[in-house]
Amino acid sequence: MTYTLKNGKTVTIRKPSVQDAQSIIFIMSTAYTETPFLAREPGEFCMSVEQEESIIQNKCNDEDSAWFVAEYEGKLVGQCSVGLVRSNLRYRHRAQVAFMILKKYQGLGIGGKMMQECIRWCEDKKITQMELDVVTTNEKALAMYRGFGFEVTGTVPNALRYADGTCADEYIMIKRLQ
Repeated sequence: MTYTLKNGKTVTIRKPSVQDAQSIIFIMSTAYTETPFLAREPGEFCMSVEQEESIIQNKCNDEDSAWFVAEYEGKLVGQCSVGLVRSNLRYRHRAQVAFMILKKYQGLGIGGKMMQECIRWCEDKKITQMELDVVTTNEKALAMYRGFGFEVTGTVPNALRYADGTCADEYIMIKRLQ
C-alpha cells in the first residue's frame, strides 16, 4: 500500500520479494550500527544473499506471520514483522511486532505506516492482542507506540546486555484490538 508521509513524499509498504534480499541485508547490518535499541551488536548480523532469499521465501508463505518492507524514493529503508506469539490454540489471539528503520529515514512517519499494515494484518487474522518489547529509553519509539494505543504492562530489567557490559531495561507493551 502506498501512503503519503509528513513531508509530502510517498512510501510503499509491501511484502518483500527475493529481489530485496541484498537491500534487507543492508538495512539490518546498517541499523545495528546506528542505535543501541535493537537486539544485535554491530557486526553480529551475518547473512548471505542466498540465506536471506530463503528466509524471504519461507516467511512469505507463512500464514502465521507477515513481513513488510518500506520503500521510499525507490530504496528500501525499513522493515517490520508481525506474527503469532505461538501457534498453540490458546496463544493464537496474540501477535508480536518488531520494527527497524534506517536512522536517516526516521521521523517521517514511515514507522506509523508500517504499524498500520501490522494492525490490518492482525485484524484480518482476528488477533485481539498485539505485543512488543522496547528499550525504556527509546523515546521516539515509545511515543509512536503510545500513539497507536500500546500501553506498558511490565518491565524486563537488564533485558539487553551490551558488549561493554552495560545493560538496558525493556518495557513490555500491549495493544488490545476489537
